[in-house]
Amino acid sequence: MLNLDKSLFQPFSLGDVKEVRSTPDNKAPSFEDTIEGRYANVLFTTASQANALFTVYEDMMYLSDLYTHSEVFRDFTQNSGVGVKEITLLNKALSETAQFHDITHHFLTVLAENKRLIFIKDIAGKYQKLYQQFNKEEKITIISAEELTSTQKAQVLQALQQNPQNSGKAFTIEYQIDKYILGGLQMYTESEFMDMSVASRMSRINEEVAKLTL
Repeated sequence: MLNLDKSLFQPFSLGDVKEVRSTPDNKAPSFEDTIEGRYANVLFTTASQANALFTVYEDMMYLSDLYTHSEVFRDFTQNSGVGVKEITLLNKALSETAQFHDITHHFLTVLAENKRLIFIKDIAGKYQKLYQQFNKEEKITIISAEELTSTQKAQVLQALQQNPQNSGKAFTIEYQIDKYILGGLQMYTESEFMDMSVASRMSRINEEVAKLTL
C-alpha cells in the first residue's frame, strides 16, 4: 500500500488567484503539441465543462507541491509497474488527506493507465499556465538581498500595475532572498529576466574599468 505522509497535505496558499470555473467555449487559451501540453489541454477542457477549472487548478498545484517535497510520491510516479490497483490506493490516500475533485482522481487513473504519471508535475505546470493565460494572470518572481517589507511589496505591485503593458493583468508574485545580489532587485517572468541588482551594476562597472586598462 502507498503510504503518504499526511503532513505533506497541509493547506498552502495559492496567492491572490482569481477563481474561474469555466470558459465560454470550454477551450484552453493556447495549445502546446507536447505530451504534457496535450494532457493539460484535455484536463482544462474537461474541468471547464464541469465548472471546476479553479478546483482542479488547486488540485494540480497540490500535486505539483507534493511531487516536489515527497520522495515517496516521486518514486511512485516513476514506477512503470503502477496499475489500476496501485492508482486506486493512491486516490484513496489522497481522499483521506484532502478533498480532490473527481476529475482529478480520474485524470490520475488515466495517466497511470497510459504510463504517463511520470509527467504529472510538468502537466500541472502546463495547466497552471493555461489557467493564468485565460485569467490574464502572470507569475513573477522577485529576488532581493533582504526580505522586503509589506510597504516595499506594495510598491512593487503598484509599479507592475502602472505599467501600460500590464493593463488588465493580475499578478502572482513570489518573493525570494539572495544576499549575493547585494541590493536592488531581480525579476523573473515566464518570458524575461530583469536584473536591477547592485551586483549586476558593479559587474558592469568592473567590465568598463577593465576595458580602460587594456
